[in-house]
Amino acid sequence: MNDIQKKSALKNILENFKLKRKSLGDDEFINIENAKKEWEDAKNIFENVSHPDLVDYAIYRVEAAEQKYVYLLKQYRNNNLT
Repeated sequence: MNDIQKKSALKNILENFKLKRKSLGDDEFINIENAKKEWEDAKNIFENVSHPDLVDYAIYRVEAAEQKYVYLLKQYRNNNLT
């Protein structure tokens, strides 16, 4: 699956999530929203880091936060398709 297909799949999952979020338990909704905020914060840190020693750390945080968010969205999708 290429990057465009991944982004499209994630967009579809997110749209489905937005439509059904009222039916989610509070904990599940909060976890997904927190993961999204964590990812956005990590991207912001990466964009603003100026010290060379922190670049690797910033990249690691962005990638880890993105994977967490994607995982939670996939879990949501799998739980709501069954």
